[in-house]
Amino acid sequence: MTKPLTKTEFGNPLLRETAKVLSEVEILSSDVQILIADMYEALEKRKYGVGIAAPQLGHGLAINVIDTKPTATRPDLTRQKLTIINPVITKTYGRRKPMWEACLSGPDLYAQVPRYKKVRLWWYDEQAVQHEADFDGFIAHVIQHEVDHLHGVLFVDKVKDTKTYMTTKEYKKYAHTHPAK
Repeated sequence: MTKPLTKTEFGNPLLRETAKVLSEVEILSSDVQILIADMYEALEKRKYGVGIAAPQLGHGLAINVIDTKPTATRPDLTRQKLTIINPVITKTYGRRKPMWEACLSGPDLYAQVPRYKKVRLWWYDEQAVQHEADFDGFIAHVIQHEVDHLHGVLFVDKVKDTKTYMTTKEYKKYAHTHPAK
């Protein structure tokens, strides 16, 4: 049986470790299937959360779940759900473009992080089926953030312009007057 979910926050050493790659048998195990369902449930409870990695919930496994959904600060966002296990970004396209980011494991903080607008991703889904596809725009940005978590990299490590840091309260005010492009 899997251990219970424990939210890990910045400073927890698990967030700085490389996550364990899973075999196809492990992916299909009931423990991993329960963990994936629990990860989606945990993400659903977070109003502004769009992705979460297993290490953020106390499990050092190479699993991310993504569920982009419209919010007050991103009302035009198309909902996309994606489970990515053992993900590898195999190609990046173009130059990096900064977008606003926060982290469910982080402090009450937003900042602009430059990431590639388009990426090619290789991964297993929750049925242990291999995939490779290109993603662009917001979902590509989220994928890069989540894959970083599996390598012990946090969004604050990637901030280039430290003057963009702001609290969630200030970001929400900013976002209502500066719609995302």
